[in-house]
Amino acid sequence: MEAPETEIIVTKDGKELLRTKVTPGDYVIGREADCSIVVAVDGVSRKHAKLTINFDHALIEDIGSSNGTYVADRKIVENTRLFPSQTIRLGAATMKLKRLKYEAPPDFISPHSAAVQRYLPPDSLHDRKYEIGGIIAQGGMGAIVDAEEKLLRRKVAMKVMLNSGSQEALARFVEEAQITGQLEHPNIVPVYELSVDEQEQAFYTMKLVRGVTLEEVLKNIRKGVPETMAAYPLTALLTIFQKVCDAIAFAHSKGVIHRDLKPANVMLGEYGEVLVMDWGLARVSGRNEAVGSEPERTLVRSARRDEGAAMMTVVGMILGTPQYMPPEQARGEGDKFDARTDIYSLGAILYHMLSLEPPISGDDMGQVLQSVADGKVAPQVASQKLKRVPSSRPLPHIPGGKIPEILAKVTRRAMAMRQEDRYQTVKELQAAVQAFQPGGLISPAPAAQVPNESQPARRGKTTALLIALTTIIALLIGLCGKLYVDRGRAEAALHGKP
Repeated sequence: MEAPETEIIVTKDGKELLRTKVTPGDYVIGREADCSIVVAVDGVSRKHAKLTINFDHALIEDIGSSNGTYVADRKIVENTRLFPSQTIRLGAATMKLKRLKYEAPPDFISPHSAAVQRYLPPDSLHDRKYEIGGIIAQGGMGAIVDAEEKLLRRKVAMKVMLNSGSQEALARFVEEAQITGQLEHPNIVPVYELSVDEQEQAFYTMKLVRGVTLEEVLKNIRKGVPETMAAYPLTALLTIFQKVCDAIAFAHSKGVIHRDLKPANVMLGEYGEVLVMDWGLARVSGRNEAVGSEPERTLVRSARRDEGAAMMTVVGMILGTPQYMPPEQARGEGDKFDARTDIYSLGAILYHMLSLEPPISGDDMGQVLQSVADGKVAPQVASQKLKRVPSSRPLPHIPGGKIPEILAKVTRRAMAMRQEDRYQTVKELQAAVQAFQPGGLISPAPAAQVPNESQPARRGKTTALLIALTTIIALLIGLCGKLYVDRGRAEAALHGKP
């Protein structure tokens, strides 16, 4: 059976020095004649780097060179995965790899290739459409790299799979792109393209957002960073929260539950953008989760659901971030997931915004997960964190350093242990928070959204009292003015003046 070939092109100052084809295997690059790939230019060591070509990806490792090996202008310190069209620099030489088109015999096709062809037909392949740079972020199964769409000259973020993985992992990856791509909303990161590269590795591109995460902002506020505190007072944070809610309300109307909402998945751009990221755990419920939304709104579709495949997460499997997940998610009760699952997580984000710390913390994730499953977060929300903040942890982003009690009650209801005790829709939660925007308690929250709350009545009495005081002050000013004029007239008459 023939093996796929990879073409290696070495240049110096734009002039081609070497072009050769190799099959899967290990290749030493260096100046010495016994090296697999001889590159005799300035800055290249005798044995500089080792290139590993596999059937579906390539790796490069520096093997003790004097000047280092660079991938996308970044010096590598370990065996590094190469992506198509990435530039490798060794001394004064640059090197690029190009996987040549390869058609496997009909009787030989890997399960991964079969899955790729099922989910991403061969006609979706675009050869060298992107110029790929370095890694922005990396996780267990995938990475996000910066890239440029060459024809449009547009910078994009590209999410790639780091290895073939299982067919289930590939199906999740494809479904994540398809779900996110159909959620066209100003506060959801837009997806541009889903395809496969020349090595049959799935990828999708999305908007490259330059900015910081909400998690970073909250950490900097807690540290007392002046620039962050000036840019993100409570009013600004509540505006961000409302935009996140807008995104999730829209997703619910399309039949999608996020299931991994947390400050780290909220991106804040340099020009006011608020984008909800990472829909990798999103679940397509197949029904409109937004009560009162247009019944004709098109629901999100994905290849897996079209195939009649099982849900991405089955009952008993726990995925997500424990500090922000609701009890039913911590218990793995997948059949109970609905819009209120996300509403709990939104409440946990609001909690973090107010108290500058997650609702629950700990180094032992198993213990944290058990605490959430047992509902031990709720007592902390009710009696410890929001009602009494230790003096060692001031709240510089809140006027007076004290969380408004009505906001605390909104948070507690959103994070109720029982789903039926939470807000039933995101819009209900938004309406309750809206009472505090902009810059203070400007209108009473509806009684149905903040139960057993006496604050609205007190606020009405306060308003009436202010009006009465204003009227009295105006009368006193008028009376003083009249007395001053009368006194002036009396003095004029005493001195014989008209």
